[in-house]
Amino acid sequence: MKNLSLFFAFFVPVLCFAQINENFSDGNFTTNPIWTGTTSGFVVNAAFQLQSQAITASTSFLFTPSEAFENATWECSVKIAYNPSAYNYAMVYLASDKADVSSGCNGYYVQIGGSNDEVSLYVQEGTKKTRIIDGKDKRTDSNVVDLRIKVTRDESGNFVLFSRLAGESDYVPEGTVQNMTVKSSTYFGLLYVNTSLTGKDYYFDDIVVTGSKVIDRDPPVWKTLILEQPNKLIPGFSEAMDFAHAAFVVDGGIGSPSSQSVSGDQKSVMLTFEPDFEPGKLYSLQATGLTDIAGNPLAITSRTTGITEPIGKDDLIINEVMFDNPDSSAEYLEIYNRSKKLLDVSGLVFTTRKTDGTLNSGNSIPDQTTLLPGGYLALTPDAEKVRAYHACPEGSCILTTDWNALNNESATVVLSNSAKDTLYDELTYNVKWHHILVKNPKGVALERINPELPTQSPLSWHSAGSEVNYGTPGYKNSQYRDVETNTGSKKTVWTDPESFTPDNDGVDDVCFIRYRTDANGYVANVVILNAVGYPVFHLASNILLSTEGFMTWDGKTDKGKNANVGIYVLYFEMFNPNTGNRKQLKMPIVVSSR
Repeated sequence: MKNLSLFFAFFVPVLCFAQINENFSDGNFTTNPIWTGTTSGFVVNAAFQLQSQAITASTSFLFTPSEAFENATWECSVKIAYNPSAYNYAMVYLASDKADVSSGCNGYYVQIGGSNDEVSLYVQEGTKKTRIIDGKDKRTDSNVVDLRIKVTRDESGNFVLFSRLAGESDYVPEGTVQNMTVKSSTYFGLLYVNTSLTGKDYYFDDIVVTGSKVIDRDPPVWKTLILEQPNKLIPGFSEAMDFAHAAFVVDGGIGSPSSQSVSGDQKSVMLTFEPDFEPGKLYSLQATGLTDIAGNPLAITSRTTGITEPIGKDDLIINEVMFDNPDSSAEYLEIYNRSKKLLDVSGLVFTTRKTDGTLNSGNSIPDQTTLLPGGYLALTPDAEKVRAYHACPEGSCILTTDWNALNNESATVVLSNSAKDTLYDELTYNVKWHHILVKNPKGVALERINPELPTQSPLSWHSAGSEVNYGTPGYKNSQYRDVETNTGSKKTVWTDPESFTPDNDGVDDVCFIRYRTDANGYVANVVILNAVGYPVFHLASNILLSTEGFMTWDGKTDKGKNANVGIYVLYFEMFNPNTGNRKQLKMPIVVSSR
């Protein structure tokens, strides 16, 4: 089985092949190539095989550098001198971004054995592991498992998994899948999980890896901007950056840094300025000439920050909720900063109420999360899926957090401080709040029409428009409407717009009926009539008016159906019991179609 030649690993420029060719004929795993990890759990035996050497129930692994990922092939022989189980199995990591996977990684691995005695391919995101090729059950149901695995991947992310038992002459296909979750590789690795009785029963040999390194064409992401008082800014990026030709400048009279210090991983830089930053002011840091190591420039070259101020009780609101996510995306909850302050929202808790009224434990907003005045923040278990599904624009703020699933019918979501003794906002949503044209609410978010509207009113919310794939996480809502009027006329009642299209496309889906009174104390009755004077929707009955305000009509009738296209009459009656003054107005209101 062994060749007499000494195999070795070498790494070459991006246009050539990155390779591993290792059969341990040199008698060690410390050179040519170098393997690192739980080295005490392995030994090269007399047959020049890498053998497990655990003395207690444990997990052991070794990794070696490997960037092979596009048009790649991975092959490895694995032997388990024991019938595998949920507590005894081996894993071959084709790709990983870390050499120490004890706390998670991003990569792909083949598992040999396990509860179903199979050979299967998994994708790993942090500590989350998802089987993407489900191999044939009972394939490894044997007292001794001796096989060779082979996996291929093309540049489009198409994986093919094969296995070949010791008594078989040809590879047997286990399955195919396309998966682009992980974008590149840094390491190849071997891992086994053993009980106290099987610590020496795992063997790995004849490893061959070929393929091309992924060419980095993605722009780096400016992820954070931390202000350290009195005079330091620390921008943080998604990957290692080339700061050699970069220049930074801050507005507001601050200027360029007097010194800078790049972090060891080259993902951040500390900028020190001569002037100190002042409370109550926002500052914009502009970067020029900054690229990642591969030369890709930043997509967004400026960020704004300042000295954060205490959060007031009415500063933060719940602004959008996706409680029944589409299959290819995730749930999310959006909050909005309606203050004029920069707020540090790190550690705030978003949770739900139990049926007895108490709060669930919920989840915390990650550290170093700030929210600009008028800023949006969407919280979700999978930011990248949400961003891709809704085609969110650059600058939309979406964070991956821990998550507890929301009820698809109704629930009470709460935003509070970490101690849960201050509640910033609370919303009891209901699936019945969706627009009548939304026949299936799955994958449709509820958006607040305006941040100043009351949270717990169904009239404050509307289904997100179809033109944004029914959600606007991390940026301005599709159904946003101004509640303040800019008209300089002396109208008493008017519609905005005069013609609206309640088709849930995100454009003029709601008609605002605006009013202005000449004194306090008016009471109103408001009805929508059809062309022959028959009431189709009672909008208000004996409500006390403000001196200036509005009501909304989304095109529904009293029967809960959508009004037909046509011209209707708005009947608006106001009566002031203090003065006896009465006003009755009628005006057209048009339900249109595009």
